[in-house]
Amino acid sequence: MSIPAIAEFSKKNNPNARELEGGYVLSNLKTLLAKAREGKYGVVAINQRSKYVVEATLEAAWQAKSPVICEVAESEAKYCNMWPERLSDLVHEGISKMYKKYGYYVPVCIHMDHVQKDLSIVDRAVKAGFSSVEVDLSKLSVEENGAKCAEIITKLHPLGVSVEVEEGEIGAADALADPNIDANIEKYYTKVEDAKRLCELTSPDALAIFVGNGHGQYLKEPKIGFDRIREIAEVVNPMGVQVVLHGGSGLAIEVFNKAIDAGAAKVNYATSISDILFVSLPESFIAEMDAKAKELNTARRKVLYLFEEKMDALDKAVLQGAVDAMAGHIIMMMERGFRSKGRI
Repeated sequence: MSIPAIAEFSKKNNPNARELEGGYVLSNLKTLLAKAREGKYGVVAINQRSKYVVEATLEAAWQAKSPVICEVAESEAKYCNMWPERLSDLVHEGISKMYKKYGYYVPVCIHMDHVQKDLSIVDRAVKAGFSSVEVDLSKLSVEENGAKCAEIITKLHPLGVSVEVEEGEIGAADALADPNIDANIEKYYTKVEDAKRLCELTSPDALAIFVGNGHGQYLKEPKIGFDRIREIAEVVNPMGVQVVLHGGSGLAIEVFNKAIDAGAAKVNYATSISDILFVSLPESFIAEMDAKAKELNTARRKVLYLFEEKMDALDKAVLQGAVDAMAGHIIMMMERGFRSKGRI
């Protein structure tokens, strides 16, 4: 299968692209990450689990004059009530608001992350105006993963929609079940030859890999394979593919710096932002969320959609404080962790 090169994300190539005042449109990963790699910085991808996270993310990006990726994973779209249509509306409205407030634009990508079970979500994201998706079929063999992703990429590239693929399951079941995981972790890292093969099969724009990283907060310091990031980047960068590191929450500033220096151009960052939101809200409100989560035998974040109206009814000063706290942290990370401040 011959996979076409990715087109520019524009109204001309994609009728779903939304054009804002002055002709502004979103950026895709191809554009953002190539510039990041050249400039030796990384672009943060923040999971938009609440409209208040959207507000904080965009405020931070405009204040820091940093590119940013607003994303949501298939698995969290329901429990955050953040389906593609709503997220696209919130982000585009937020961009227009930032332009009116600051008088300039910042490169923004809207990315549908970890589409695994329901591939129709890809079509929903594209129709909603997203500029990027991740098709995560990392549980399959490299050949099966490649074949399925290639079909999707062939459809999306002419629209200017970038596609991230994944090799090496993040938090792989085999790795989690290994009683000697600390000593054996490197054997679970994405292999250079597998990364190369998947990119040969799919011609993606970005490749997520497993190098000791995991989702959520780390219970202990992870052993990140910086050398493996570098080895893979050296092979796939000449193919026009940028390396992605999932699971950034809880990593030290120097770990981000080292990962970016090794070749990671995009780093996903979700839990740390949600934690700041939760700690900024009244204890009584969080206690109510936790009681419902316990009743449903699930995590706090997975009952967010049940508390949206109650959150909106909180004191405006409290909500603004939460937004300011999240934005302040993101700005700090853009400056020190990702080194993307001032890179627009």
